[in-house]
Amino acid sequence: MENNIEFTNDIKPIGRPQLLSVTCVLTWACCALLLISSLSGLITQSPEKQQQQIEQMRTISPEAADKLEAALANDGGAKKILTTLLNILAIALCAFGAVQMWNLKQTGFYFYLIGEVLPYIGLFIGGTDAMAAIGALAGGLGSTIIAVAIIMMIVFDAVFIVLYAVNLKYMVPPSQFD
Repeated sequence: MENNIEFTNDIKPIGRPQLLSVTCVLTWACCALLLISSLSGLITQSPEKQQQQIEQMRTISPEAADKLEAALANDGGAKKILTTLLNILAIALCAFGAVQMWNLKQTGFYFYLIGEVLPYIGLFIGGTDAMAAIGALAGGLGSTIIAVAIIMMIVFDAVFIVLYAVNLKYMVPPSQFD
């Protein structure tokens, strides 16, 4: 007697892979911390407090204080509010994307990707003047410190994107949703 058994490699495991679960939980923890940080920065930064910080900065580096003061005077804080709102939107997209991926839906990956790109857009919209002031405050190493921070942010984001991309094969494409 012959057994006609065929084996295929397209068997999907039942349930969510552990790597995907851990990545989603880490994403939610990061989103919570970033949301708290963004909201507290928006709420606690009154114009009076900003002026106090500029005066404190002036004692350390008059050049940095002048750059920060000029950046704030140019837009009246509108860039800061826009950047904060953009960051909150990015946090929400990343958290929502992680929820979708937790439920094994591939569309969550694309929401997550959009959420990861938005802060870089915000960085270029409103962060360049502030970064220049921080760079001047730190002296000769200021631009190096900023570059290292941005590189670390890119690496961290890339690692999470890769971790989610590896798990895409376990998720349901949009055309197969219930």
